[in-house]
Amino acid sequence: MSSENGNSNQRNGHAPANGVFRNGNGHHANDSIPSNDLLWDSLPPAVVEKLAQPLDPALVSQRKGRGNKSFDYIEGHTVIGQANEIFGYGGWGYELAGDVSLRRMEKVDTKTGEIKVSFAYSAPVRVTVPGAPSRTDIGFHVVAEDTPEGHETAAKGAVTDGMKRALRSFGDRFGNGLYGDQPAASARSQARPSNPRGSGKSGQGADAPPGDSPAQQMRARLVELGAQQGFDEAQVRTAVRGQTGKDLDELSARDLKPLVERAARKAQQRQDNEGQGGDSER
Repeated sequence: MSSENGNSNQRNGHAPANGVFRNGNGHHANDSIPSNDLLWDSLPPAVVEKLAQPLDPALVSQRKGRGNKSFDYIEGHTVIGQANEIFGYGGWGYELAGDVSLRRMEKVDTKTGEIKVSFAYSAPVRVTVPGAPSRTDIGFHVVAEDTPEGHETAAKGAVTDGMKRALRSFGDRFGNGLYGDQPAASARSQARPSNPRGSGKSGQGADAPPGDSPAQQMRARLVELGAQQGFDEAQVRTAVRGQTGKDLDELSARDLKPLVERAARKAQQRQDNEGQGGDSER
């Protein structure tokens, strides 16, 4: 069983984030400026800008859950529409990363001692977006009716749920803020303008202006991670401008956080690859 967004599930080639093509080793023809793809896994600035926008409250649905409480969620077709709008048609895809499994679950009725049996499907799903590491998560869907149609619906639902959960790691545009104890999207969007910058624990660093200590530390860390990959500070600054359209000193801690995370991941990958190479030589 497999599932796609109706477009090609293969990685499509695209221009670098800053629109400048480079030669085969990832550098400009003058070999003086690093490719963003060498410093971090890079998404185009237009995509990053869309991902940074808040979730439209009109896209959020509600359902009954545990304790008869109402929970916010985004329907599968809405998530696919969001992905097509943000990444572009053919600019993303999803596929099964393993088998769709049927699970048999038993629950004992504490009053009667009767054992009640139910079924559910689980599905590992991988989402691929060019310029970003692939995301994999597990989808789950209960069989509402023990009929062929009921099992088919649950199996498909598990795949859709896995796709939604994998896309959630891209942020609020895919409903990440709807999970846990965070307020609903509509409440967040209304509260956001009135919150003073840097107020509260969550605001420290995330909303801090560029001159604050957290932002300074992140800039220094980004330069350090660039040096680990063989880039000097000027090259790192050039890559940052190509990725964000801004100078390094203009970025807040919130802007810098994903760049530092991706640069750290690339540096670790480089270290792991070098280690594997050393082992093979021995």
